[in-house]
Amino acid sequence: MSRADTFSRKLPNTDMVDFRTPDYLWDYIKERYNPQYDAACTPGLNNLITPLRLEEDWPNGVIYSNPPFDTPSIIKWALKGYEHSRQAEGNIHVMLIPNKLNVVSIQKECVHTFDHLIFLGGRVDFPSPYAVKGGASRNGSVLIIQQQSKLRRTEYIPLSFLKEIFK
Repeated sequence: MSRADTFSRKLPNTDMVDFRTPDYLWDYIKERYNPQYDAACTPGLNNLITPLRLEEDWPNGVIYSNPPFDTPSIIKWALKGYEHSRQAEGNIHVMLIPNKLNVVSIQKECVHTFDHLIFLGGRVDFPSPYAVKGGASRNGSVLIIQQQSKLRRTEYIPLSFLKEIFK
């Protein structure tokens, strides 16, 4: 199995439905983007705000998603988020993913849809009964912002900084 295959395949708990965005990171996202919908959750179990499914028509507004971390899922959410962000002024999709930006299929299929990247300088540890030590991902984490913008940009905000600010 090649290294690319290893990083693209699902981990044993990838499809488990209870990986929750940590409070400090959610507080940062709320303050900066004020999402109205959670598009990668199980309603009633781990939704942070009004639940929404990938398969549904997404309403106008700001949508947050923390999709499963396997590459095919990331691509699906990225393409849906891009479509959403282009449908109306003010539509934004904020997506938390592992830093898999060097995966060939992500580069070919959806990296062009990323308007703003916020590298988080570490791996997010998700509170979950399925979490593993060191995080659910083998990679660092990145927030992908999809919104109509003339500028593409990147930022670096260390998780340690966010943990301190949003205790």
